[in-house]
Amino acid sequence: MMMSRFRSLVFAGAALAGVAQATSVSAQTSVYYGTIDAADKAQLAQWATHYWARADAGTTVTPGTFTFTKTAMNDPLFLPVRGARRTLEALGVMNAQACDGLIEIQPGLGDAAVSSALREAMTQWKFRTDAVINPAGTQAHFNLINAAPNTSNTVWGMEGSHLVSTNLPWEALTGANPAGQIAANVSTPTLHTIGKLTDTAPAIAKAAAGISQTQALITGQKSHADRFEEGVVQFLFDQGSNATAWRVDAAFGEFGSLPLVGVMFDDAFVLLDTTSGRLDGPFALTSPLDATVLLASQSGYVVGTTVRYHNIAGCGTTIAAGWQNSKPCWFCTPVIVPDPPGPGGMTFWCVDYGIDATGAVACVCFSTGTTTIGPRVYRTRCVVRCGPAGSCGGGGYSPGAPPAWCAPGPCQTQYWY
Repeated sequence: MMMSRFRSLVFAGAALAGVAQATSVSAQTSVYYGTIDAADKAQLAQWATHYWARADAGTTVTPGTFTFTKTAMNDPLFLPVRGARRTLEALGVMNAQACDGLIEIQPGLGDAAVSSALREAMTQWKFRTDAVINPAGTQAHFNLINAAPNTSNTVWGMEGSHLVSTNLPWEALTGANPAGQIAANVSTPTLHTIGKLTDTAPAIAKAAAGISQTQALITGQKSHADRFEEGVVQFLFDQGSNATAWRVDAAFGEFGSLPLVGVMFDDAFVLLDTTSGRLDGPFALTSPLDATVLLASQSGYVVGTTVRYHNIAGCGTTIAAGWQNSKPCWFCTPVIVPDPPGPGGMTFWCVDYGIDATGAVACVCFSTGTTTIGPRVYRTRCVVRCGPAGSCGGGGYSPGAPPAWCAPGPCQTQYWY
């Protein structure tokens, strides 16, 4: 099965279909790109009030009791939680590289100023910049105010050293979309599993009970995307595959966000549209993320517009999931901790890497397990350099107690996301 040829065919058809859909349903598409009226803003502020009630006190809404009047705003791809982020970045209030924690209900991930700015924007359609601390952002704020059309009803004023605006039009995402790189060499077992996943994923999507991410954020229930991910994980387990599933969102416009599940194999990765089960790939392990083919099949996406990717912690990312030295939040630093022994639930493994990243010959051992951060469980491993190459007994890996020459001790904890 030639997956790259399949992808090319999908791209040609889906791109044309996407253009036609974007043209024929412009009224539906427009809400994703910020064309909303006063009534829509009032409902979005009401949704945001529910969101912050959960963030502050864990208060949730009974499923089904809150819906938007416009059908398009109840679509699985309509996600207002990150709508204000691009504007806050433009004003210098939030770093473009920062994780936001919005999906995990940890707004700002410990940064009180960012959390406060998100709250004001989401619940009051208000932005503020400090002319003393943030002069460049304040100038950018003035520029956006001056460029706002009269129909936006933007008002502004000074509160001490703060420039404050209300009803300022929100900024949409900008920038080029890097093209995904199809994997040049994919093993037969990987292609076999991808083929089965291509056939099975639509049924997993259809069977996955659950609500949109927008509803999940105010009800505390699992979303359809969460349940789809669970279905993919179960599929991989049933296939006896060592591939790993992970979540990423493809944001577009102001309120658009396609929830994706990525599956990482030893030699490639694929992306799955959680709403339909459509698959794209296989991509090379070093390929940038590219969901434009999958998005082209969605009526809410205007083909060619900017897409930005966020992992489950709200960190901007351009590549597939992998082992990271820091916890899945922007303010956490790499932590050196004792390697948990067997009773801690972790299985010990040993790998001979030969030449390490510094050019030195080294043997690296690690143990694997899981840890819960916020509402999610992350795969973890603890890595320690133990000795010269060859001391792992010829390389490879083996479960069980660590050998005497590589006893548990200080190591680098890594997280998969």
